[in-house]
Amino acid sequence: MESAHAGGMTRNCIALAATLAVFAPGPWTGPAQAQTLALSGATILNPADESVRHGVLLIEDGIVSRLAESVPLDFPGETLDLTGKFVIPALADLHSHTFGNNSPAGMPQLLGPQGTANAALYTGVAFVLDLFSPEEMILSFRDRQRAEGGQGAEILAAGPCFTATNGHCTEYGVPTRTVDTPKEARREVADLAMARPDVVKVVFDHQVYGGRSFPTIDLPTLTAVLETAREHGIKTIAHVGTWQDIRDAALAGASAVTHTPGPDPLPADLPEILLQAGTVHIPTLAVQGDFARLLDDPTLLGDPLLERTVPTALLDAYRTDASANPRIESWLGWQRTLMAPNLAAVGTLAAAGVPMLTGTDGGNFGVFQGYTVHRELELLVEAGLSPWAALRAATSDAGRFLDRRWGVEPGDEATLLVLDASPVEDIANTKRVKAVVQRGVVVDREALKTWP
Repeated sequence: MESAHAGGMTRNCIALAATLAVFAPGPWTGPAQAQTLALSGATILNPADESVRHGVLLIEDGIVSRLAESVPLDFPGETLDLTGKFVIPALADLHSHTFGNNSPAGMPQLLGPQGTANAALYTGVAFVLDLFSPEEMILSFRDRQRAEGGQGAEILAAGPCFTATNGHCTEYGVPTRTVDTPKEARREVADLAMARPDVVKVVFDHQVYGGRSFPTIDLPTLTAVLETAREHGIKTIAHVGTWQDIRDAALAGASAVTHTPGPDPLPADLPEILLQAGTVHIPTLAVQGDFARLLDDPTLLGDPLLERTVPTALLDAYRTDASANPRIESWLGWQRTLMAPNLAAVGTLAAAGVPMLTGTDGGNFGVFQGYTVHRELELLVEAGLSPWAALRAATSDAGRFLDRRWGVEPGDEATLLVLDASPVEDIANTKRVKAVVQRGVVVDREALKTWP
């Protein structure tokens, strides 16, 4: 296994990501003109309150204005007949690395932030939070996207990892922010805060992977990172490796923890600790099990949305004997030990009321930009969440964490997903994408396909 941790990118992934800093981000189309739209005939599903409504969803200036019984006679905009379709808020990925898609054999698919944004929006994922890329590149891309518009999902970014000297994130050849004392942590976080990252990511990981582990910051340094970010009004996400890491991070004030430890079982006191601390969980179930699942069941590679999003050559690489590499075989073995305990732990946490957020850790083996958010939803339901609860993890709860509001209620940003079938009846139906509406604009999905 190339990486010494469960959820981090492999060495070749991040080394390639470093080269993206010199790549042009792609053509910019300028801000799209919001349409005045009436969406009629659809069943409107609101995960926030589990309501099911029928009527005409009116959109003006990119915002949902109201739900009407019929199209007003004087309505000045276009009417889209969505009879038999289902409308939900668009989806979010709160843990990705936007270099592209990894390959178990041969070259990965290099997408960069623009290509990742395109692939994500094509699949109905309208918000992607990058949790570690070259700092100047990813924050500049985000700023330019916000200022000028352009194609694809909205990219949000942490910029660097905060980690110990020689800790995880330093092994990939990409500059990051190392902090070994509370003083260093306060100085570095305050400096980064001037660039207004969307979150601060910190590595606090005491897990041993394959007989080895990386140095990690101590608890006072972690606390200094979290406190300084909070002083600057920035939420925090802690990469964790053990259940004790989660306990410590929550008690120290982390806004969220990402990854699900295992295979040891969830400690009985941890759900209440997370609830009392207000810390949410980004489980990343797919990245911790789907590589093995794809090799054990290659039919998973035949999903129509996946085939439309990822080049055939890359999918074929997963159909070969990818486990021939001893380090890959070690990773697969580790994933197989995690699958059942991870699902059980997430189910218990969710049943206790701990909010879950969808995150894929895009850039790793077995996950694909945009598409794997749908797999994460399926795995959340397999863990015991209801389809409604899984949808909240990717929509209203994700929006609350990002301090954003999009969806189907009056006043919401009209960033929506139109589906051919109900995801409440079968969560897999989120993959049956009919259309995407972004800030009141019906997206030309075919124009997003910049990959072969």
